[in-house]
Amino acid sequence: MMSRTNLDSLDEAYKAILIVGFILMLVVAAAVTNDTATKPLTGSQVAAVGFIAVFLLFLGALVYNQFPDSILGKPKKESQKSEVKEKS
Repeated sequence: MMSRTNLDSLDEAYKAILIVGFILMLVVAAAVTNDTATKPLTGSQVAAVGFIAVFLLFLGALVYNQFPDSILGKPKKESQKSEVKEKS
């Protein structure tokens, strides 16, 4: 298990990559469409931007898989216990 400081730096690095990736998606979209909106997009034009989005999702899954459930949110067992107490 990674330490909390390492997880925080990993989180910040991913957020920076996400912002750069979003900007890259906009640039690639503008480049592959040649700034025209008069004809439908081809599959390769859509795929060029789609690959970046899929890569960012995959990277996010890898990064946040390192985090324990208690950091990302309540563990399921605790949330189920609190629901039972509230119903009583």
